[in-house]
Amino acid sequence: MFKAEEKNNNLRLPSGFRDIFPLESSERNEIKKIISSVFKGWGYGEVKTPVMEYTENISIGVGSDWKNKLINFIDIDGSIISLRADMTIPIARLAGMRIKKDQLPARFCYFCDAFRQIESQIGNKRVYSQAGLEFLGSNNRLDADLEVLMVLIRVLKALGTGDFRIGQGHIGFINGLFDWLRLDDVSRRELKGHIVNKDFIRIEDFLKRIDGKKAKIFMELMHPESDIEKISDIVSDIGEKSLSDVFEYLNKLYLKLKEYAYDKYFIFDFSIIRDFDYYTGLLFEVYSRDITEIIGSGGRYDGLVKKFGTDMPATGFALDIDILHGAIGDSDLINEKKIMLSGQDGPAGLIGLADRIRDLNINVEILYDEIDINSEFALNKNCGLMAEVSADLTNIKVIDSGSGSSSIKNIDLFLNELKKWKKN
Repeated sequence: MFKAEEKNNNLRLPSGFRDIFPLESSERNEIKKIISSVFKGWGYGEVKTPVMEYTENISIGVGSDWKNKLINFIDIDGSIISLRADMTIPIARLAGMRIKKDQLPARFCYFCDAFRQIESQIGNKRVYSQAGLEFLGSNNRLDADLEVLMVLIRVLKALGTGDFRIGQGHIGFINGLFDWLRLDDVSRRELKGHIVNKDFIRIEDFLKRIDGKKAKIFMELMHPESDIEKISDIVSDIGEKSLSDVFEYLNKLYLKLKEYAYDKYFIFDFSIIRDFDYYTGLLFEVYSRDITEIIGSGGRYDGLVKKFGTDMPATGFALDIDILHGAIGDSDLINEKKIMLSGQDGPAGLIGLADRIRDLNINVEILYDEIDINSEFALNKNCGLMAEVSADLTNIKVIDSGSGSSSIKNIDLFLNELKKWKKN
């Protein structure tokens, strides 16, 4: 038996999970609040789906490689169930089962955690905090894709993400190149796997065995490019109709984005292939100059919803809140005003004064313990001011946590000044 007084030094979390403390949680909530405001402004309504679904549902469209990345359980009736690996499939299931044709188009958004199995390695995560949207049922694919990209840009700008870029590709472009290379199904799967893994050495070696000249052209198209005219010339020289048709679509989309001066945010990157099998058209990924990880991704998945019921076109994206938080950096996300209040009169007097401050829509954290507080202590708790009340509750010593400056004020004067502090 373990002795009660012994400390367990082996306490740890399962690999890929972590705790989140109040300040980070508040910042993440503010990120979600800003994103939600943009989503609602465009008419997207929030939906929620169960954190677990039948594995056979989640496996639809994820691809054979993804089945090993699901976190699985056995239900009480013996059924295999899995934690959701993303939200696109659950929303597609919801739409296919519950939405009728006369209710389309539908705009859904979500804020949730997704879960993926990993090998037990330090640094890999199994929880993905996501914010995203899905635009379902619009037959005008060009304008639907345009809207999704515009909402994405508006979100990134509203968050002050800074120098971001959106890499844009298309699954049809890759398939057009495969047609041009005259690849059979086995070769297509092998080459696609190399592209998903960004294994450019193997891609080039594979292509050189087929056609050295075509390999050079293919590799040139695998590099990010901002000059659409250069891509146009290459596509024209290739002369493959399926490839030309896809490029014409991308060019129309590019010109529409240019009308809003959004073309500056985009680069073409035809090496983008998602490792989910349900994508059928436009693909994109979001990058930031300050971090190496992908902030978010999305695209078109027209055939997925039909697997669950009603057939409908669909497009959308998801943002990774953790990575997005890191990309925003030192931006001032938390605008709320908060005071750390202490004094000698005990809980009754402090709570009464704290309530008067809260009536001004200012948050108050009361310190009951007799400890020395300093600016660092207060700032770590996101308190802009420290306020120490006199024993008779008439005066208060106010310390600015940022500058360290202090002054003694009458309580009523202090409350009046707080109204101005709130506005600032």
